[in-house]
Amino acid sequence: MPNLIRHLFGYLPVNLVAALVAFGGVFVFTRLLGADEYGRYALALSTMHLMHTFTLTWVEAAGYRFNAEAEAKGGLPHHYRTALTLSMVSFLPAFLVLGIVWFMVSNAPEFRSVLPWLLILMPVSTIANLAQQSHKAAQRIKRYSAVEMGRVLGGFTIGVGLAAFAGFGAAAPLAGMTVAFSIAGLTEGYWLWKGSRGGQVSKSDARRYFAYGFPISAALVLDLILSASDRFLIALFIDEAAVGAYAAGYGVADKTVLMLCAWAAMAGSPLIMAAFEKDGKEAAEKAARSMAQSMILIAIPAAAGIALTAGPLAGVMIGEDLRAQARHIIPWIAFAGLFNGMLIHYFSEAFQLAHKTAERALIMLIPAGLNIVLNIILLPRLGLMGAVYATVGCYFAAVVLLALLGRRHVALPVPLADLGKVLIACAAMAGVVNLIPDLSIDLIELVLEAGFGVVAYALCVASLDAAGARGMALKLIDKVRSRLKGGQAA
Repeated sequence: MPNLIRHLFGYLPVNLVAALVAFGGVFVFTRLLGADEYGRYALALSTMHLMHTFTLTWVEAAGYRFNAEAEAKGGLPHHYRTALTLSMVSFLPAFLVLGIVWFMVSNAPEFRSVLPWLLILMPVSTIANLAQQSHKAAQRIKRYSAVEMGRVLGGFTIGVGLAAFAGFGAAAPLAGMTVAFSIAGLTEGYWLWKGSRGGQVSKSDARRYFAYGFPISAALVLDLILSASDRFLIALFIDEAAVGAYAAGYGVADKTVLMLCAWAAMAGSPLIMAAFEKDGKEAAEKAARSMAQSMILIAIPAAAGIALTAGPLAGVMIGEDLRAQARHIIPWIAFAGLFNGMLIHYFSEAFQLAHKTAERALIMLIPAGLNIVLNIILLPRLGLMGAVYATVGCYFAAVVLLALLGRRHVALPVPLADLGKVLIACAAMAGVVNLIPDLSIDLIELVLEAGFGVVAYALCVASLDAAGARGMALKLIDKVRSRLKGGQAA
């Protein structure tokens, strides 16, 4: 637990920046772009994620998973050289898929004008991601955080400037990302190249990396189909403005909870993998308990808090053209984000540790296919909320499937006692928030609801000592006191 706490605080700055950019992106771009252009941007971003995940993510996943093994054997230069070579080879199918998409949208010039940025963005982000996976696996927290904060904050800042002053429209956020990610790609690509000096491409390792990584890409593509296919179906059955409202609600609710789960995974996943490699399955299961407790402690109240404050949150964060529809979406998507986070960042670990990534991909066929079917059935009948109900239900089904079937490989624990205590604390938070009357000024209402809700949750969690929260808080207080005394002594 001490190592997990140290890693959580080590990764805190990068997650704060990511949260700032996620909220800032919704706040700024829903106002600068308008409903149609924001919907177009959301479709382009989903398209990029699908293409990148299908053709490039497998190299990044293998780079992370086999980094510790290569370091233990003194073979990091060979590992880097092999991974870099595989990424270069993977650019070819990525560009081929991009070309196919280009011709498929020949009758949509507004959407087609956004795609050229992906020609640069996908390869440079892959190089940077490959280095970032190595930094994370080797627990180089400071370098990982510096690179991630630079490219995320830089991309957002440049994108806002292009949207506000250069008339880039829906392409502005992607163009900003392209510039910032290119800088990160150059610096981290140079770091990888230096690290690969003296290394040789290993054909046997390349086959192992592909066998491990490609099923992960396939599973993640199915995850994306589960989360993004509804946007394309909304555009088909309704229009791009409805996609914009849906994406705005997603940006506020899903991204926030998902980032909190990713934060816990950044800190906990390398520890679980190290325990598994060094001491076996039982050690990994023990390490996973701390990670599960941290996710429960921070992600569940975040989802509940977003759902409780959906009205004023939408009023503050989302542009007027998209606000009304997004307001109804946010509470549901907050819990979809929770299920998504547990799916990707916790229960999937069992399959990755056991090298059963192909099995995970096959399992994800069920919720991904179900999501498409439910969207086709519900969208014409219920409108935008049909997509929301389908998403929440399918994510829940996916979590249950992976949790149950993954236990055959690694029995990742679900701390039920801590879960019950956190749910009681969330109920207390809901009671306090509901006592606050509706106000005419959304910002004041949001601050009051969030502030009193957080205090109520924190007090209840501490009194119940959910997930060791009381002991964690006392340790942090002792550390702060010791540092203050040290500073005074100096």
